[in-house]
Amino acid sequence: MINKNKFRSVKSGLLLMAVLLAGSVAFAKPTPGTPFWATSTGGAIDSSPVVEKGILYVGSDDGSLYALDAVTGQILWLTYIGYNTSDAVHSSPTVVDGVVYVGSDDNNVYALDADTGSILWITATGGDVNSSPTVENGILYVGSDDGYMYALVAGTGNILWTTTLGGPVDSSPTVEKGVLYVGSDDNNVYALDAATGAILWITATGGDVDSSPVVEKGVLYVGSDDGYVYALVAETGAILWTTTTGGAVDSSPTVEKGVLYVGSDDDNVYALDAATGEILWMTATGGDVDSSPVVEKGTLYVGSDDGYVYGLDAATGAQIWRSDTGGAVNSTAAIDKKVLFIGSTSSQVWAFFTK
Repeated sequence: MINKNKFRSVKSGLLLMAVLLAGSVAFAKPTPGTPFWATSTGGAIDSSPVVEKGILYVGSDDGSLYALDAVTGQILWLTYIGYNTSDAVHSSPTVVDGVVYVGSDDNNVYALDADTGSILWITATGGDVNSSPTVENGILYVGSDDGYMYALVAGTGNILWTTTLGGPVDSSPTVEKGVLYVGSDDNNVYALDAATGAILWITATGGDVDSSPVVEKGVLYVGSDDGYVYALVAETGAILWTTTTGGAVDSSPTVEKGVLYVGSDDDNVYALDAATGEILWMTATGGDVDSSPVVEKGTLYVGSDDGYVYGLDAATGAQIWRSDTGGAVNSTAAIDKKVLFIGSTSSQVWAFFTK
């Protein structure tokens, strides 16, 4: 770890934000999309933040994992992870029971103490780890660019099993009812037995699958670089429907109240009927949409390569607000206490008021 004062924290309206979060004084609400703070790191941020107990955790292309105070943006600690600090942290952290788990482009998976940033264990893979860890029942699951899926003991990092897939695994796994679902750059979607790593089924798409699957009511939804969104029977991998967009779909879908939301590299955000794949609406941005939508109380939040974060009406796609971050936004938002947190290739983590 290094001195947190080496990095600049730009704060705007911090006192107001603290008061609003505390709920102690009545002020007129700021306009949704108003930035409250932006904290600079030493590299672009493609990692997606997670907020746990008032602390935001996020990776940076400067090779560090950061912990920030969610109210002020102050850097609480940062830890260089990797033998070469130029190796980026594109993986998004997962926090479970006081431990932060994250991958790095130095080929390793890390566990760190959430309070201090101290490294608890390191487990090596054979390639970059852009996949984000999933922890379920004491087991950590993560993919690697070496083409393997890994299952590790969350407490120690010991490897329980590995399964080779046909290409790099940048997709982040989803575990549902003892089955692990994940995509691979061999164009396939996989279902594995979460206990053993045995392959249960494989379904082919027409492009790399960097999108991370979501399972809802027995249906798996995922995007592909072939430009399609896929709905598969989670038990068998059979294709229920496909819907084409105008570009690669690296964004991971979100399903809310029977509607699937996803971004595409044709610069649009889509809302699809989750049962049929019918396009309900599409809203244009000014760049690729690799950020994954987040829906909260009727508003959809998503980033775009045009540098903006968007707040859209989830029912219609109408733009409610947009705010500039100064760089492409591939990061996916975290929302906590009416504040949206997101990263940008401007090297900053941003906090915006949502309501």
